[in-house]
Amino acid sequence: MKLNTTNFGEIDIDESALINFEEGIPGFESIRRFALLQDDEMIVDWLQGIDEDIAFPIINPFAVKDDYEFKISDGDIAKLKIENQEDLLIYSIVVIPDDIKDIRTNLQAPIIINTKSKLAKQIILDDRYPLKYEFYEKVGA
Repeated sequence: MKLNTTNFGEIDIDESALINFEEGIPGFESIRRFALLQDDEMIVDWLQGIDEDIAFPIINPFAVKDDYEFKISDGDIAKLKIENQEDLLIYSIVVIPDDIKDIRTNLQAPIIINTKSKLAKQIILDDRYPLKYEFYEKVGA
């Protein structure tokens, strides 16, 4: 399928690869289908909305904080139909400000994507991780 986007122009999307957020993303609950746009040469990937033209920059939080860890609840494991940890992609949403040195990510609300079931959810952790984790200097940029 072809998708016209503000950020990427016209892109081809494999419909079988669409990621479904059954509950939406907090604050964007009406947007449930996304394409995961990855570029091996970039540290930031993108979640491109299908039903609305919105794109979220995302990053692997383990790339910016090596001691990052959390537990996925049994309820979320069931909702996402998680059978193997190898099927998971973990991301956090990035804020890219005008001054790139202030780039930050939300470690308190990781996005869990089950690549096998194509189901995803943003979960909210306790406050041991910050909402605004600046990482420019930590990744050697």
